[in-house]
Amino acid sequence: MKKLLVVFCCCFLFNCSEKKEQASTSFLKNNTLELAPPRVVAPSTIIDSIVTVNAELKMEGVTIRYTYNGEEPTENSMLYQNSLELSKEGKYKFKAFHQDWKPSATSEIELFKKGIKPQAFLFKTEASKVYPGIGKGTLFNNKKASLAFKDIQWLGYDTTTVAVVDFKTSVAIKKITIGYLVDTKSWIFPPEKVSVIINEEDSVSVVIPKFKEGEYKRLNSVKIPINKVVETLKIKVVNSRLPDWHPGASNGAWLFMDEWIFN
Repeated sequence: MKKLLVVFCCCFLFNCSEKKEQASTSFLKNNTLELAPPRVVAPSTIIDSIVTVNAELKMEGVTIRYTYNGEEPTENSMLYQNSLELSKEGKYKFKAFHQDWKPSATSEIELFKKGIKPQAFLFKTEASKVYPGIGKGTLFNNKKASLAFKDIQWLGYDTTTVAVVDFKTSVAIKKITIGYLVDTKSWIFPPEKVSVIINEEDSVSVVIPKFKEGEYKRLNSVKIPINKVVETLKIKVVNSRLPDWHPGASNGAWLFMDEWIFN
């Protein structure tokens, strides 16, 4: 009788365990849980010759797909297998896929071509004493900042920024790329507009789209087309005001810039 009872208990426990495992597997196959986004790292985001980019998500059965044209990755996009040695600038986007899970959010990294460094530059506006970066050369040292606004590679302004850059010779410039931080919770917003006077004659300006209501924290950049042979550029970066939906509405926003790149 005791032996029969032991056998019955063992069978009962085994069946319960098996059903629990089947139920768990069934849940995983039919759940709506989303994969974590891949971790994407690079030693630098400014390309001198080649930059090595790595992406990973340590989970069995996961594949990572990527694009280099700014489009969202799909299961038909290029398969990431090993480190990428990249020489082309642009936004590289990565997404994780698994047959039993929802695809992850997209991780992205933007790479920039190393630019021509001005021989001289004159700032007509001083940066905030609270966020001085590493001095006036912060915007021309080929080093991008992180998402942390206290990173010393950020130069912080609470007013419009004006500077004159001088190449001391004629150089062909296709575009200027200005990197900036968005951290709405910390009152840091994109510039409102960037205007450039070329050789004290021609001018060009770009208006930056405003953010919709919400909390945002990201690295971003604006590209100003030049397409001329230049010697001097007068650059004016107009600071924005906090939007109506922000708790500090009507106050001036902070402007954080990390690099001006001339290509």
